Order: sequence, then structure tokens, then C-alpha cells
Amino acid sequence: MSGITRHETVRLFRMAIWLMLTAVSVSAETGIVAASSSDFTFDAGFIASRHRDVNGDWRVKAVGPIVERADNERGITLNAARPFYSDVQDPTLDREIHDYLWPIANSRTTQEENLWRFLFFYGFNHTTNDPGDRYRTWLIPFYFQGRDASGETYRALFPLGGTIKDFLGRDEISFVLWPVYSTSKLNELSTVNVLWPLISRTTSEKGHIYRHRFFPFYAVNHQEGKFHKRNFLWPIYSDVTYDYKHSKGSGFILFPLYGRLHLNTEDTWWVLPPFFRYTKGKDGTLIFAPWPFYQRKLTAEIDSRVVWPFWGRKTIGSLNRQFFLWPIIWSIHDQRTTTDWRRFYLVPFYYDTKVMSRPDVETGATPEMVGRHNKLWPLYTYRRDDEASLLRVPDLWPFGRSASIERNWAPLWSLYTRERNGENVDHEVLWGLYRNMRRADDLRYVSLFPFFDYKRDEQVDQPVKSWNILKGLIGYERKGETKSLRLLYVIRFGIGKEPTP
Repeated sequence: MSGITRHETVRLFRMAIWLMLTAVSVSAETGIVAASSSDFTFDAGFIASRHRDVNGDWRVKAVGPIVERADNERGITLNAARPFYSDVQDPTLDREIHDYLWPIANSRTTQEENLWRFLFFYGFNHTTNDPGDRYRTWLIPFYFQGRDASGETYRALFPLGGTIKDFLGRDEISFVLWPVYSTSKLNELSTVNVLWPLISRTTSEKGHIYRHRFFPFYAVNHQEGKFHKRNFLWPIYSDVTYDYKHSKGSGFILFPLYGRLHLNTEDTWWVLPPFFRYTKGKDGTLIFAPWPFYQRKLTAEIDSRVVWPFWGRKTIGSLNRQFFLWPIIWSIHDQRTTTDWRRFYLVPFYYDTKVMSRPDVETGATPEMVGRHNKLWPLYTYRRDDEASLLRVPDLWPFGRSASIERNWAPLWSLYTRERNGENVDHEVLWGLYRNMRRADDLRYVSLFPFFDYKRDEQVDQPVKSWNILKGLIGYERKGETKSLRLLYVIRFGIGKEPTP
């Protein structure tokens, strides 16, 4: 009997998640807590819940942050059984994303292409499954096989031999007992290596480019109409001749003593290269004294000064960048056409990005904050884009926002979250142990599971106001003009006057 394929395994796993989430959705819609037209239909704390979030997306959750399903009006869906599996279906972009204990494995399908990875095992396929389609199956760095765009197949077993296409920036790489012998192609360039990197020869089809290397004794790099470079006993001696249209001249470096470059646009001197350098030309000045401890560059576009590692500043047009105690403290100011970006980094613990609108002279509009991303790792992260914002406490991911982390890991360590979109606000503690939801003036819901909950909902046809102790041991509800009490979960009786017909 044949084994279960990878696609069948994924399908069974997704079906199990779907069945669990469907059970929660059906129970919510069949009366555990009625009000299906409301933004909130079911709440059993961290055990299970179903509600519409601040962005209008329906979310079904179960077992704390482990199981979740979300879908929106555009048909985009998320299914997750964290941290083992998650998938995103996006019909608007014709895209599917599957993660398996990320970053162990993942799969991305967009239109007719599929990319997948398992540890260092990579693959690429056309989903049309035609016999002549391109594909790649690589176990880096040991085994490679595939078919290129022309329909030609290839295989390689490193370091024994074979051919690899579209790898390491080359169109094709072939080798036998690497590094004994190898060849590569890139556009019109062909390279032959013997005992890489010792002996190498590169030529072009038109003959205007050639490179030869017998390391470290001699090397030459020639590109017709641009330059001719040589070195002998690298790095002892090297020279160059430039033949660009607007920059011509020659120079040399005798390492580690002295160097000189004379062009029609600038002059450069080195003493104990690369530590001391002085360049002066029509475009500006460059000084190393000594590199990397003191650097100064001044041109029409660039103004930079570095006293490494204590302080440095670089200005390129409207972009200003500074550091203090490199690489710990950074400050960046970027003035764009319509926005003003200010970033501050205290590596690796803190960073803050503010995005302000630019003042409008014609309308007199003053600058306003349109975005912010603030993180104090690992305590919290705060992100705001226009009227939407998210506060997460704590946040164990030390880098910038990652969609894979948001899908698979961030909900697991988020003990408190606050989401806002306009006047819609959600607070959640311990994955639903405490909830506080507000939807403008239409809905207010507060719950401390399982002890107490309060709801005021005006989204339904008959406005509802209710509270419960221990999920219905004692409760009160007013629906429209009808009032009732609830005792021992199942006993209900009306109170007050009957509504006027």
C-alpha cells in the first residue's frame, strides 16, 4: 500500500483544524450566546470565542492562542494551529502561504508558481505540472537538480561534479571535484577556474571583456572603453587605467607604503594605504586620517564626517543619518515628498519610527503623525498606521515586523494586546481571560472569564443590555423593552412591565 503524500498530509491536517473551528462557529451561531448579527457572538474566554475584530474581520479562536481562523470581506482567510501549522488563502492575489513549525518549513504558491523549503531543502515548481515546466530541487550545498526555462535538465552532487542553473548570481555553474575544476556563465561572460580561487580565466563573446588570474602572482581585469586593472603579488602592487567618457587617467598602489591616482576629474594620494587617503576633485573632497577612525567626505550631494566608533554623520540630499558609539545608537531623518520619517535605534533593545505628514503651504495644513512603530525588546511593541494601531506585551521577536512571526509565534507570547481602528478598540489579556471591546456607540463588551461579563449591543434589531455571573449562574438581560432574569443557567423569568403592543 502506498504511503500518504505530502499534499494529502497537509490536506488532512487542514481538515482537522477546519473541523475544530467549525464546531466553535456552529455552537456560537446556534444559541450558546445568541446575537448572530452582532460583532460578538460567543465567548468562553481562552477556551473558545468568535467575534469580529476592530478591522471587521471575523475571528474564531480555541485553546488560547493555539487554534485560530480569520476571514474578511475580500475572501482572505487564515487558519492556524500554532506553532505547528498556518495557512493564508488570498484570492485577490491568487496566493497561498503554508508554514510548518516556521521556520522549519514553508510553501508559497502564487498563480502558477510554487516555492517550498524544508530546512536547507529548497524547491520551485510550476503548478501546471506540464512535463516541460521549470523546476528546482536543491539540498544546499550538497545536491541540485532541476529544469531551466529552455527545458534542459541538470544535476549536481557537490563536490563531486555536475551542473547547476541560476545559482549564486550565475546563469550556469559546472564543476568536477570542486575546487579542482569549474566553469560558470553569466550573460555573455564565460569563466574557467582551476584550483579556485588560484587560477581563473573569463572571456566575453564580443571580446571586449577579459579577466585572468594566477593568484597571488598576477591578475588582470579589462573592460574596453572603461578600465584596465592589474595586480602583481597581490596586494603588494596594483595599477589601473581608466578610460570612461568623462573620467580618464591612471594610478597605482604600492602596499603598504604609497599610492597615487591622477584623473582629469580628481587627484588621490595614499600613505600607508588604506589608512591615510586624500582625494580632491571637481566633485568634492575625501579624507581618511586614519581610516576607519576619521573619515570626511564632502561633495555636492554628500556631507559626511566620522569619528569612529564614537560619532558619525552622513547627509545625502534630504536624508540625514547619525550614529553614536557604533553600532549601538542610530538616528535617521528622511524628508520625503509627502512625509517626514524620523528613526531612532538603541541596538538591540529599542527603536522608534515616526512618520509625519509634511506641512502644506497652499492649504495651511500642519504636520500630523500618520504612522509610528515603537519597540522596547522584549517588553512591548507598538505599531500605528493612520487610524489602525496595535500594542503587544511582551514581544519576544527582536527584529522588525515579520508576517511569518505574526501568523505563527507572536500570539503565543502576547499576554496583553490592544488593537484600535478608529473608534473600534479591543483589549485582551491572557488570550481571552479578560476582554474589553468597544465599537463606537454600538457595542460594549467586558468579560472576566468565567466570573463576570457585561454587554451592551445596539447593532441588533432590538438593542440588548445584559450581565452574567459565572456565565449564567445569575444573569440579567434587557432586549428592547423586555427584561428577564436568569438563575442556575436554565431558569429564566420576565420582570417588570410587559412591553406595550
